[in-house]
Amino acid sequence: MKVFFRRIHLYLALAAGLVFFIQCLSGTVLVFEEEITHALRPERYTVSVPVGQPRLSLAQLASQFSQEHPKDKILGFKVYADQARTVELTYRDSKAKPGGPQGEGGPPRGEMGAGQRGEGRRAGGKADGRGGEPGKGGKGRPERGSTAYLNPYTGQITALQKDKQLPVFKVAEDLHRRLLAGEVGKALTGIAAIFIVIITATGIVLWWPKTRAMLTDRLRVKWGASGKRLTHDLHVVLGFYTSLFLLGLALTGLIMSYQWATKGLFWLTNSQPTTALPAPKSAAPGSPRAVAYDAALRTGQATYRAADYWRVSVPKDSAAAVAVSAPSPLPLRHMGLDTLFVDRSTGAALGQHLYARQTAGAQLRRMAKPLHTGEIGGLWTKIIAFVVTLVSLTFPVTGVLMWLNRTRKKNKRAGVPLVAQPVAG
Repeated sequence: MKVFFRRIHLYLALAAGLVFFIQCLSGTVLVFEEEITHALRPERYTVSVPVGQPRLSLAQLASQFSQEHPKDKILGFKVYADQARTVELTYRDSKAKPGGPQGEGGPPRGEMGAGQRGEGRRAGGKADGRGGEPGKGGKGRPERGSTAYLNPYTGQITALQKDKQLPVFKVAEDLHRRLLAGEVGKALTGIAAIFIVIITATGIVLWWPKTRAMLTDRLRVKWGASGKRLTHDLHVVLGFYTSLFLLGLALTGLIMSYQWATKGLFWLTNSQPTTALPAPKSAAPGSPRAVAYDAALRTGQATYRAADYWRVSVPKDSAAAVAVSAPSPLPLRHMGLDTLFVDRSTGAALGQHLYARQTAGAQLRRMAKPLHTGEIGGLWTKIIAFVVTLVSLTFPVTGVLMWLNRTRKKNKRAGVPLVAQPVAG
């Protein structure tokens, strides 16, 4: 039976090895994207806190921004609990071309735009079939825009961000997801993810020792051994230690790439995508054009006191309530948002949509990306993801070397010359 598993392991590894290597290489670049971006562009994210000077209100920040960009439509605000952080104002750039940077602009990777994120539904609309982002236009995405970073004490625009990522990360993500080859590349990475699941499973079967004495040898690398033995140990031992992580990376990659994988997740959890819940309207019909964003923010801050940040969304019509969102306090599920709806003129709470009320399948679907990227537990899980992807770069190399060594050994046993001999004349 192990011969069968070894062949499956080998053939699929040869087929997916190059794609796997490229994904691991680009993955190591993407793990610390947020930290690197913050280090390279500090003016976007932090300001000096002046002593004794109060912060400007959201209304004042919006007014100053509109004076400088009168044709751009404000979509929402992101306010951090950290007093040294800039306020992120999301807007629709009037100069952006359809399908251009505007379509790809907005918050950094892993963040949604001004709309509610993590609700698994669209306010007043249909649930997203993926159990993920709220929808817009039937595509399961909220409206995105460019981002202006504002000094909350002076109103100064410290930076404008129209492109979602720095060029190096943009290329790395496209390479990771699509091999720089569009939909064809996306299909290849998806097939490779399926192969990796099978390769990892068969690898565990092949690693499994027959006796307890063999277990010790398969749990440590013999650094002083011969080159062939060292190659074997690096592949087998490190493969075992990273196997569960690789299995998780492959499975979450499939869930993010394919509808059938998402449907399988809901089937396994015996749950359905979160059903649509209508967003409440403001109490007074025909509300004034001026929206009480600051009153809405204060209500949201009082409701979600321990949050790291709060999102305040601009209502889409004159009767809609203001949505204030904050990260869920549930363990390891901070990527999902709780959303409070408040009256647009008074800031009074009207109701809320809690992430905890979503179905198990919807919550797990939301966790797929932070699990895949290592964001799920903060810095330490990112370090683990980086180490796993870095170590995984060696598996295609050591696997090919082991295959070549085994092929040469078989040829020697069969008496097949490794170098062609000249034919006598």
